[in-house]
Amino acid sequence: MPLCDVAAGKTVRVVSVDAGHGLKSRLAAMGVLPNVALHVMRNEGAGQIIVSIKNSKVVLGRGASHKIFVTAE
Repeated sequence: MPLCDVAAGKTVRVVSVDAGHGLKSRLAAMGVLPNVALHVMRNEGAGQIIVSIKNSKVVLGRGASHKIFVTAE
């Protein structure tokens, strides 16, 4: 399922990132890589999504969150 569909408070694991080279590189620099656990801190259905990755907060746009596929932890 895409990250944009995960409710706040849930922890998920990244399965894949279905994006172009530029976005994949930017996400990898932020720590969004396959097999990494993400804790969704804020997802109100519109606007930005805030996730916690290894004790760091990362703000993702709605478009990028549609391209990150995750599975329940």
